[in-house]
Amino acid sequence: ALQLKEGLQIIGDSAFGGCKSLRSVTLPSTVTELSRLAFSDCGNLVELQLKEGLQVIKSESFRNCTALQNVTLPSSVIELRGRAFDNCSSLVDLQLKEGLQVIGEYAFGACLALRSREDRGLLNQEAIDEMLFDVEGSGTFFGCPFTMVKISISWALSERMARLPKECMLFVVERVHNLRHLELLQDGDVLACFPVIRTEPHNGTYEVRDTNLETARSLYQVLQLIAFHELKESSILIELAFWKSIIDKGGDRACRVAISGPAKSLLMEYCGFAGFLRPEF
Repeated sequence: ALQLKEGLQIIGDSAFGGCKSLRSVTLPSTVTELSRLAFSDCGNLVELQLKEGLQVIKSESFRNCTALQNVTLPSSVIELRGRAFDNCSSLVDLQLKEGLQVIGEYAFGACLALRSREDRGLLNQEAIDEMLFDVEGSGTFFGCPFTMVKISISWALSERMARLPKECMLFVVERVHNLRHLELLQDGDVLACFPVIRTEPHNGTYEVRDTNLETARSLYQVLQLIAFHELKESSILIELAFWKSIIDKGGDRACRVAISGPAKSLLMEYCGFAGFLRPEF
């Protein structure tokens, strides 16, 4: 096991390359850069812990680490250079975080066990294609037989679900479970699942395929449901506020005032809800 102390900032070229007995690596939060071939050819490396603070992983840093199964890049990583995890043939779980700006060519080439990929970013099929593949549809994940890309959308769903009343939240959770293009994790995070197809069987060319916008529509259905409950709660609060104002002025305590449709629409527009429930594809 290798556990480096706080204070170290850069791990140099081939610093631990070819360390066949190395099984576990824990980097301190002060490390900002892994240089070229830093841990390449560590064939028995199983456990890798990268801390927040790491910014750049250079070319071939973990190339040929054939026993490595799980990789989670911290959100501080902005650049992952070419062949960084090339030929990590046992890699089955890959999590990339929001903040990553550059993924180099063949960064995960020949990761034969990699069948799905989790990412945090925008729900945009063209953006996903651009990030994963080069102009010809290959590149970053060349040779990987994965069939699904999973995009974390906690910023769009999970955080809003958590603010709902418990009974409303449970209703939304049940709805998410019933949509096959969305996946709810135990920690409450929601993943949007995009199928990936191989368009050219012989040269490893891939394409994200959201047939009939099924994934996008599934997400929109849940957003509509959340918005419905948010609108309902907002409407109740507004009506109660009007009721309280009447009581404060000496009005009838038994009289709960309903707000007219046009007035309620103006209030919803002011709150930013107007037009949300009209789908646009």
